[in-house]
Amino acid sequence: MIRATTLQKFNQSQDGATAVEFALVAPLLIFIFMAIIEVSLMFFVSVNMDGAAIEAARRIRTGQTQVSGDPETDFTSALCAKLDSIINCGLVRYDARTMTSYSAISLTTEYDPDTGEPITYGFNAGGSGDIIVVRVMYAWTINTPAISTFFETFPGTNNRMLSSTVVFKNEPYEPTL
Repeated sequence: MIRATTLQKFNQSQDGATAVEFALVAPLLIFIFMAIIEVSLMFFVSVNMDGAAIEAARRIRTGQTQVSGDPETDFTSALCAKLDSIINCGLVRYDARTMTSYSAISLTTEYDPDTGEPITYGFNAGGSGDIIVVRVMYAWTINTPAISTFFETFPGTNNRMLSSTVVFKNEPYEPTL
């Protein structure tokens, strides 16, 4: 009879149940927190890139970049000055190109099928009154396991291509000779 009461007490005991339940749920909670932080950082970088691209493109639009000694270096300096330290500016890709009309603009980013890298078209800031398309791109490495399936640009790369595109018509300005 003593043995039956000991088994009943053990069966009804709740000591340590909370710790066991937490041990079962904790990995999922940690994963969810990591995913929230990663996606938040990714969107923060994307918004930061948008602002930096707009500011750097403004220098092209007003002619400041074209009249500088080296337009591409001027653009890169303006772009990198606005990006936060979370982005390695050396890994940022960009291009600027002139268009004949607004209807000729294609805002899709094309990728090299072999490397998965975005295809850039060089840097041409254009002249007074030209229509310009400026693209800024950055490959964000996804570190949280399992969410890369939902966010990566190319399967198996763990990278999400963040991009910002600015389209505008250059203002009239007087080029210096």
